[in-house]
Amino acid sequence: FNGADPIGRAESERFVNIATRSRTGTTTDQLIAGFVISGDQPKAVLVRAVGPSLSAFGVGGVLSAVRIEIFQDGQRIAEGGDWGAGTNAATIADTATRVGAFALPTGSRDAALLLTLNPGAYSAVVSGQGGASGVGLVEVYDATSGPIPSGQRIINLSTRAIAGSGDNTLIAGFVISGTVPKRVLIRGVGPALTQFGVTEALARPQLAIQSGSQTLVENSGWSTSADAAAIAASSAQVGAFPLGATSLDAAVIVNLAPGAYTAQVSGAGG
Repeated sequence: FNGADPIGRAESERFVNIATRSRTGTTTDQLIAGFVISGDQPKAVLVRAVGPSLSAFGVGGVLSAVRIEIFQDGQRIAEGGDWGAGTNAATIADTATRVGAFALPTGSRDAALLLTLNPGAYSAVVSGQGGASGVGLVEVYDATSGPIPSGQRIINLSTRAIAGSGDNTLIAGFVISGTVPKRVLIRGVGPALTQFGVTEALARPQLAIQSGSQTLVENSGWSTSADAAAIAASSAQVGAFPLGATSLDAAVIVNLAPGAYTAQVSGAGG
């Protein structure tokens, strides 16, 4: 969320995309990205689920064929796979270039959807076609062309996926645009997921925020942080569900200059 003088910064300071990499498969191993669109006007959104094309970046064990579904209020409103076979493949490719996404080969078995969505909450569910499993990436881009009105934004981005250690670290990448720092609340939630019926929740998340290879801040127990009161207040302010007062979930508040960052969630103690 914005820090001081949010109105004055509205047009230039914003999140422009989030991308999360995790082991992905079917049923309980699905990779799920949630996002909320604010305002009162429809917004263009590019959602991509990448598996095979990750090999070009040296990622091993990738998801060989990807399927993506978009849900709102429990209803599936769009789905896709094998993005290059769609009738709007050229438009998707052009949009990806405009928003700064890396190119997908036309014949790849990655998935991509370019949608116009009304304000509200959505989830993008990524799974493997034909029972495939492996490492996948889900991306959500604000695809608005030109300046984005301050009230028409993607205001909350979250991902649920398998998180462990080493190659199973859950990695979320995000980009902040503009010319001044942005105050950001980032949470790595494990134990608090059980209240929503999630089984096998990560017992103790370790959260690290990185710029390149440099770790800027990390946390493995939000309630013992010096910012605990601010984290609780900020969570309520932005509409995030509360974390237990003594829970072992992780959370940080940090001021980040414009640029690219990763939030990495692993299991503390393996």
